[in-house]
Amino acid sequence: MVGKGGQAEVYKGMLDDGRLVAVKRLIQNSSEDVKEKEFLSELGIIGHVSHPNTVALVGFCVENGLYLIFEYSSYGSVSTLLHGKL
Repeated sequence: MVGKGGQAEVYKGMLDDGRLVAVKRLIQNSSEDVKEKEFLSELGIIGHVSHPNTVALVGFCVENGLYLIFEYSSYGSVSTLLHGKL
């Protein structure tokens, strides 16, 4: 685990091709319907964003939980960058 927030835990992983990824696992903190709506909303937004200051979405998974898979950023979280704790 490389990070944890109010709604998700983030893990570092490696794909079969050697790429490092960050896997964001959404935590159950509300009803299943609300959790799924939040997941689909985030997936829709992230899937349409292409900017040099954001990490790219690699994929997602809905088996045994809700997961978003991103390119891994060695810079850490926004909070880490803002507070200088890299």
